[in-house]
Amino acid sequence: MKIIKKYLRNIFLKIGGWEYIEKNLILKGIILSKKNKNINKIQNLKDIEFSVFSQWGEDGIIDWLVQKIPNLNKTFLEIGTQDYKESNSRFLLISKNWKGFVIERSSADVKSIKSQSIYWKFNLSAFKFFVKKKNINEIIKKIKIEKKIGLLSLDIDGNDYWILKEIKNFQPDIIICEYNAVFGNAHEITVPYNENFERTKFHYSNLAYGASLPAFITLLKKKNYIFIGTNSNGVNAFFVKKDKFRYIKKKISKIKSYNSKLRESKDKFGSKTFISGEKRIKKIDNINVLNIKKNKMVKIKDLKNFNIKNWKN
Repeated sequence: MKIIKKYLRNIFLKIGGWEYIEKNLILKGIILSKKNKNINKIQNLKDIEFSVFSQWGEDGIIDWLVQKIPNLNKTFLEIGTQDYKESNSRFLLISKNWKGFVIERSSADVKSIKSQSIYWKFNLSAFKFFVKKKNINEIIKKIKIEKKIGLLSLDIDGNDYWILKEIKNFQPDIIICEYNAVFGNAHEITVPYNENFERTKFHYSNLAYGASLPAFITLLKKKNYIFIGTNSNGVNAFFVKKDKFRYIKKKISKIKSYNSKLRESKDKFGSKTFISGEKRIKKIDNINVLNIKKNKMVKIKDLKNFNIKNWKN
């Protein structure tokens, strides 16, 4: 029976089922977007979350921001998208008719994106690149994207901090980046740079990747960005360029970061173990990370004064 159901599902999707599902998702998203448009004061970003294609509530947050911040260049760049069916920019592309650029390292995923009807219906360009420190600025120049764009979304499960640090002469008004909440909120730390970084190979638990939220806040502050909060699942951080922040400064009562709810841990055989809270950091306490302030490699277990509240769900 399961085989038959899977077969029928694949047939349904091949004959246009996905487009039918997508149209319904878009309709519901537009209804929520109109509701968000009338919200001029929020406690924090959680108040305006909704998900159409985003993994969590990023669609709603992005939608609210682009409606409140005037004179945005209606162009986005999303780095790390897989087949683009779950992404931070797809709803923006369709509902607001923005121009989009997506970068993915997988040939199969880029091929999948280009095979979707969204690729000819909207102004979307997909590129296959393996993003590294030494080539990120060259890639941005090569794809001929404007220097000033409305949105950058970065999620590559590893070298995110290093790529963001390396980007020069490129000024998105809004930046969304995935941070590692397991690293806590007391230290500016990141995994060491390795251009071939793979999350599960770095540590079998799948918990050691990327950088802490304070690391991104300090880095982007130097680039003239203001941290405005995270999504309520403790995955993505949102930043707005300083000259645009004035449009939303009085609309957000509290800049808040949320604790991570994720239970992505694995054992040495690759099976999920679903550990949460403080147990996650203890699982990786022997790994080496870079203490950015001291520019020194340290072990997680040697870091003091971790905020334990950060791991309670």
